[in-house]
Amino acid sequence: MTELPPSASTAPKPPVHQHLILSRFFGPFFLSQFLGAFNDNLFKNTLILIFVFEAANQEAGRIDQLTNLAAGLFILPYLLFSALAGQLADRFEKSRLITLLKAFELLLMLIVSYALLQQQTSLLLALLFLMATQSTLFSPIKFSIIPQHLSQQQWMPANGLVEAGTFCAILLGTLLAGMLYPLQYGMEILVSMLCLQALAGWISSLFIPKTPVNNRQRIDFNLWRQSCKLLSSVWNNPQLKLLMLLISWFWFLGAAYLTQVPHYAEANLGGGSYAVSWLLFFFTLGIGSGSLLCHRFKLDAMGCDLILLGLIGLVLAGIDLYWATPATPLSQDAGWNMLLSFSSLRVTLDFVLIGLFGGLYVVPLFTLFQAHSNDDNRAQCFAANNILNAILMIASAVSGGVLLGMADWSIPQFFLLLAGLNLIPIIAIIRQKPEWLKASLLRIKLQGSFRSDA
Repeated sequence: MTELPPSASTAPKPPVHQHLILSRFFGPFFLSQFLGAFNDNLFKNTLILIFVFEAANQEAGRIDQLTNLAAGLFILPYLLFSALAGQLADRFEKSRLITLLKAFELLLMLIVSYALLQQQTSLLLALLFLMATQSTLFSPIKFSIIPQHLSQQQWMPANGLVEAGTFCAILLGTLLAGMLYPLQYGMEILVSMLCLQALAGWISSLFIPKTPVNNRQRIDFNLWRQSCKLLSSVWNNPQLKLLMLLISWFWFLGAAYLTQVPHYAEANLGGGSYAVSWLLFFFTLGIGSGSLLCHRFKLDAMGCDLILLGLIGLVLAGIDLYWATPATPLSQDAGWNMLLSFSSLRVTLDFVLIGLFGGLYVVPLFTLFQAHSNDDNRAQCFAANNILNAILMIASAVSGGVLLGMADWSIPQFFLLLAGLNLIPIIAIIRQKPEWLKASLLRIKLQGSFRSDA
């Protein structure tokens, strides 16, 4: 088993058995990051709804331009400012940075409230970019602060909670925006939620303990030069390079599935908006469950035995999703009857399994990434990872647009391709990390022995 390197901290580490949510560090930290992710997605999805419904008198092309522009503005800061974000997180005290960023979020939400109520489209787009910039600055802190406050045994469950919380925030932001926006006072409720959550996130950040500071770090404000330098430094580290590619592959898959689920639910299942909410809920439930179960399921110290098994599960569940898709969707007014049919329940189970195996796959990778980086530059390593994540998410959107739009593929065919592409990281792991394969085979052997004894 691989042992994690020790890390320093100015705050006492809670006992291993103590529930993380109740710990002095993780409770306030988790609440701050969860509410921030929730606000990001609630605001973004509300803005998209404004474009779709308030611009209904415009041509469809104009609506598509606005929604694609919003999606682009949401991811652009990760390409532009990740390098700067990593430097700041390594140079300055992290809890103080979080507090400042949450205060900035609160200010933005107050301006967002005015812009939403007044339907100021241009201002809303600018604010979306600023919100994404705030998230970009926060992101390297999120995983680099965990090793500085928690003991080695708590890294994986902490990463699992953060990952599960992130996808729950994405789901809640998507669903609540759609539920509240059509109500008579829906916009007033939405802006109240945005402001109150930003305020709660700022208050919780005040209770995060301090971290050690690296005073030797110099800030390079040349974003292009520093981005290339960061990517190059991680790329030249064989351990971090492989981990970064594998983590980014997860975000490629996640973006592809999340983007296509709404259209797939309506076009291939039928049932209208019921099916969209249903599949999004169970897909997110699967990711959250897999992320939380990593710590319980792992045999290896960092869960190396779960990575290959997660990828194999993604292949099998993805293939079954293709065969489970009904040949003829039910009518749009079928409602909940559609969701309870055998084929729909099988599709639902496949989405749960895709999410679950995805969670089992990615959380150990985050833990390994933390282990192979050090306290002096860990945030910058995660910043480099964020840049590649953003590139792969853009590639996911482009591939979906080309195959589904220009090549006229069906969504089930696209999902089948995604399942097959998981063979690439499987082969890469077998060739470069045979010890992970051995760990997975040991797990299978022990599991088989346990069942035989039972």
